Amino acid sequence: MVKIKEGYVMNAREKVEYERMNALPRKSEGFAAYYYKPQTKYPPRIYIFMHSEVWCDRNRRPMGLHTAFPFLTRPMNREEIEYHHFDTRLCYHQYEDWDKLIYAEQQEADELDKENAGSGTQFLNTLRSFRSRYLLGGRSSEPQAAEAVPAATEDNLTTLLADSDELTATEISKLLDKEQQEDKRPDMLTALRLLYLNTAQEQKVTVTEAVVQRKVRIAAEGARRNFVRRVYAANKLFALEEIRQRYPEYTEDMLGFDLSRKSKRIPKKKHKPIVDLRRCQMQKYAQRLSHPETTEQEYHQACCMIPILQNAHDQRMPISLSVTYNKKTLIYAFNWRTRETVIRSFITQANLKGMTHERLGETYNQMTGSNYSF
Repeated sequence: MVKIKEGYVMNAREKVEYERMNALPRKSEGFAAYYYKPQTKYPPRIYIFMHSEVWCDRNRRPMGLHTAFPFLTRPMNREEIEYHHFDTRLCYHQYEDWDKLIYAEQQEADELDKENAGSGTQFLNTLRSFRSRYLLGGRSSEPQAAEAVPAATEDNLTTLLADSDELTATEISKLLDKEQQEDKRPDMLTALRLLYLNTAQEQKVTVTEAVVQRKVRIAAEGARRNFVRRVYAANKLFALEEIRQRYPEYTEDMLGFDLSRKSKRIPKKKHKPIVDLRRCQMQKYAQRLSHPETTEQEYHQACCMIPILQNAHDQRMPISLSVTYNKKTLIYAFNWRTRETVIRSFITQANLKGMTHERLGETYNQMTGSNYSF
């Protein structure tokens, strides 16, 4: 559910959901992350993930960014936090044009300047500095002096790698297109692909001639192995003669090596991690039973606690914690699925010096009523 537009009339179900979300406490802070996705079958674009701290790698997988790193981050202003409070789908924005992106971010930079003078202007200047590095909309948003092919167009791999630090993503892309259409040299294509990937990553990979040659060799061996297996599957009797038409020095030993397959490793059955309090406690008691140094008293205590915890877990009973301040005891109940780390965090807050039921109640309401996972 998003921010209500002016003049929109909500139905009864939407009104109940809006009031529920509106009553939840707002986040105190958040930050936005900027990712650049190069040209694929879709045009290049920049993704902006709001509340980026809850956008784990898995959530970015549909955009193909689960292994990418953001090239820029900034804190969210209060208006953005309020707007995205009602968006439970982890909102993101995407832009394929630099002018539209800068225009939109100018508004957010003005709000950041109101909250922290100069922070928005500094962020906007940093964002503009990436215009020459990342191509959007099929053209560079910064006017360039010439569209000529860069100086590092020699046919020498060593020269290309020596001048790689001076090449931009646009120049590498032009060289890559030229190589794919004309010469199609494996070592040059591999080197240009590695250099292009480096332009979109913060942690650069060292591209040397040895690395390029190794990748070329592995690719050639893989192509040969796949060809051999296809030929052998179609015609086992005359496979060797047919293979030697493409690879004259091919031997029978190489045939056996290419046809051999590694034994398939039986994948382990996946289990969801156990994080809720009661099952974590049962695991600890079960380990105590099998530990050789367990005393008799600890052994009997574990034997008594395991069925109690199992029965409470089966009946979905809430986790109750009693807290006493100034001879006044209150019970704080948590959902039966609550994680062990959440309960430990609450206990730590309850044991703080000077804590009262009023302050602890605010923490409890924040943990149980927040839309975000604690």
